[in-house]
Amino acid sequence: MRRRPSLVLALTLLGASTLSLLAWDAAPVVAQQGAPTLDQLLRGFQTMPGLSARFTEEKQIALLSRPVRSEGVLYFAPPGRLMRRVTAPTASAALIEGDTLTFVGDGRREQIPLGSNEVVGGFVSSFRHVLAGDRAALERTFALRFEALGGQRWRLRLTPRTDALRRFLTEMELVGAGAVVETMIMREASGDVTTTTFSEVNAARRFTAAEARDLFRL
Repeated sequence: MRRRPSLVLALTLLGASTLSLLAWDAAPVVAQQGAPTLDQLLRGFQTMPGLSARFTEEKQIALLSRPVRSEGVLYFAPPGRLMRRVTAPTASAALIEGDTLTFVGDGRREQIPLGSNEVVGGFVSSFRHVLAGDRAALERTFALRFEALGGQRWRLRLTPRTDALRRFLTEMELVGAGAVVETMIMREASGDVTTTTFSEVNAARRFTAAEARDLFRL
């Protein structure tokens, strides 16, 4: 069965929201001894005023010899507005706001009510639980495995619990240091693997009214 673009967008945006979870001001964690715990990361996330970051993404598709590469920027404004804007090689943008996922690119505009698709809605609901720092709600959809790698380094793996999600996603893996995520690897059931590298992460970002109108506009 052909996967709908909206599902791929939901998968990627959920990964972006997990970036938000793990990328607020690192000072409270660095002051502690040893690697941060997942609960410490969640508690710190709850105070994050906003987020901006750049990303580089490489998608290894099973039928292609070379990965497909793209780059762009992410913006997040509490309580739940997320923009993912691809700047190269082809411009596109995806926005989660309210109960709607909107995509603009390739000469088209698509709006997906989150309640109309069980898988997409499930991913975005999980996104909102992440933003709220609600571990119990997040664990209803994903099994979480958090590992300390030494010093301030860590790895977090998220494995879908439901059959519907497992048909599309095998695992998401995030690796970081302190309170900043460095890479995210998304392994799909099809065999495709997407690796995203984040840079210029600003998790103390406060958007002015003018910035919010400009940066979150489709």
